[in-house]
Amino acid sequence: MDFSTLKDVNITKAWLKGIGVDIVDAVKSVKAVNAEKFKNGFNQYFVEYLKTNYAKFDGRISRRQYWMFALYSMIISIVLQILIAILPIFAIIGLLYSLALLVPSVGLLIRRLHDINLSGWWLFIAVIPVIGAIALLLLLCTPGDAKENNYGTEK
Repeated sequence: MDFSTLKDVNITKAWLKGIGVDIVDAVKSVKAVNAEKFKNGFNQYFVEYLKTNYAKFDGRISRRQYWMFALYSMIISIVLQILIAILPIFAIIGLLYSLALLVPSVGLLIRRLHDINLSGWWLFIAVIPVIGAIALLLLLCTPGDAKENNYGTEK
């Protein structure tokens, strides 16, 4: 969009109307997510992973599995932070939650790196200030190998 054309009122109205339609469509898609789907996803991607792969560092895990676990973990963390703001006693629960997820989160990150045929040691790229964290994020967003690699077959 060339912002110099915003001087014309009709073009500006049409542009804003298009943005409004996009926002309405996005809200409708968010409303389409119901509690049952959320609960099923939570059980599949968070609870089941913790039950079966708590300290597993070998093998591969898909990009979707990684990011769904991260999403549910982040939702729980946000809820805990709200509870801590209301009642500081919940800080103990927040600390225990963080400690409980430390090992599975590292294992998940290593298995995600294995999916793109990289060693788990690549997680230490995040030690490099700013650039390292961005590089690790980009690696985690990279699609996994579609075929077998050094760390096993695709899941």
